[in-house]
This record gives sequence, C-alpha cells and structure tokens, in this order.
Amino acid sequence: MVKIKRQKVRSHKKKKEAQSRPRRNFKGVFKFIFWTILVAGVGVGIVTFQYMFVDSDLFNVKGLDVRFYDQKGVLQRTNFSDIDALDVLGANIFLVDLKNFKEKIEASHPELRDIVIRRELPNRLIIQARQRLAVAQVYDDKPYFIDKDGVFLPYASSSVGEDIPIISGIRVAGPFRSSVAQKEKINKALFLIGALSMNKKLSKYQIKTIDIADSRNISFFLSAKNAEKVEIKIGEGEFNKRLDVLATVLEQLGHDIERVKYIDLRFEDPIVGPR
Repeated sequence: MVKIKRQKVRSHKKKKEAQSRPRRNFKGVFKFIFWTILVAGVGVGIVTFQYMFVDSDLFNVKGLDVRFYDQKGVLQRTNFSDIDALDVLGANIFLVDLKNFKEKIEASHPELRDIVIRRELPNRLIIQARQRLAVAQVYDDKPYFIDKDGVFLPYASSSVGEDIPIISGIRVAGPFRSSVAQKEKINKALFLIGALSMNKKLSKYQIKTIDIADSRNISFFLSAKNAEKVEIKIGEGEFNKRLDVLATVLEQLGHDIERVKYIDLRFEDPIVGPR
C-alpha cells in the first residue's frame, strides 16, 4: 500500500488592510470661509458707517436750538450770536466736543445754569438751560446783580425789580469778578438774606440794604415802612438765632419802633437804642 503523506495546510495571513486615504478637513475649510466672510462684512460695515455718519453732509450741524427757562419759569428761545460757534456749525454732529462747547457757553453766558447739550439727529444741537435769578445787587461803582450762588449776572438794571436787596461794602475787582475775600463777604451777606427770608416770624419783612464793609460787624436795614430807618446790628454769625431774637423785639416794640434808632443783636441781651 502506498502511504499518503499528509501535509499541514497553513492558513495565509490576511493582508493588512490598505491604509485609508486621509480625509479632507471640511471643518477647517468651513471656519476659514466663515471668518473670511465675517471680516469682509465688518470691513464693508466700517466703510459704510464712515460714509454715512462721518463723510456724509447729512450729519453736519446746521443749527443751534437754544432754549432756557427765564426767571418766571417760562421757556424761552434765543440764539447765541455772541458765541464763536464756527468750530461747531458745519462739523459732524457725532464729532462735536459737547463738553468744550458747554464750557464756552458758560464763560460767555454766566446768567445761565444747569446747561445741557444734546444731539438731535440728523443735524441740530439742542441747548437747554435755566436763567439765574438775581437775589441781590452789589454796589461798587455801579450795581452788579448776583444770584444765590454769588455769580455776577450781566443784567441791565431795568430788568430787575427795585426791591432787590443792596449789599454795600464790596469792592468789585473787575467786570463780573471779585477777590476771594470779597466773595466770602458776598456769601455771608447772601446767607443772611436767605436766613431772613426763611424765618416765618419775619415773613412780612425784607432786607433793603446790608453793610458788610466790616464782616465782623454786619448791619442791615429792613424794607418795612415803619422800620426802614432802624439799623439792625447783627455781628458776624449766629444769624438764625439772632433773627429769632429780632422777631421777638419787633413784636414787643409794635408801633413804638418809629422811635428806635437801632437794635443791637450782638450781645446776649438785645440793645434797643432810642432815636
């Protein structure tokens, strides 16, 4: 017999799978396209914005609308012909320096306060303010009217009432100016005027004149008919307390006040000097 030799059949190893081809990075391409479009859009937007809001004449200032509340609280309209607005008129409304323009108005118009400037598109500036109210006049070479803050007002005498208090003993250093020492005197006189006007016991009285040449020995006269010739010596302080004393003295004097020359409130007990 012929023996058949068995041969071991070895299985062939599977060939390694061919390496996959590199995939395209579609995500990166998409990002690149997106940012390219975005940057281009921003650039176009900036150019469009510059043309519409900066280079275009549409937004150049063509006028000023000036409104202010007068001493009676009535809204008035005017113009600022005395202000050099050449750097504002014709300028782009978005590029106007409102702070600098406000300071220019304040310097030229000290009679205005609470000044507000706002833009009204496309080409107007709205200026709104309040007119300062004259509460007294400082008399030097001529009367200078001032408001409650001591600001000198360029009013003509005919525009202010005759019953406004007069502060004497002040030296004005120049037009609408005074030294620091004189301002301190003015502020003290204004405080006294305000204190008397707020005193309910003296509601029928009003200060006519104040002599503040010596700020340590202030005196004043009232505008009341029966007391207008009586000098009130009030000193340099404690005004509210001394005004309360004055109210009591005036009430006690009654009609006899016509025989009084002065009332001195500088001491603990008031002194009444006969005429």
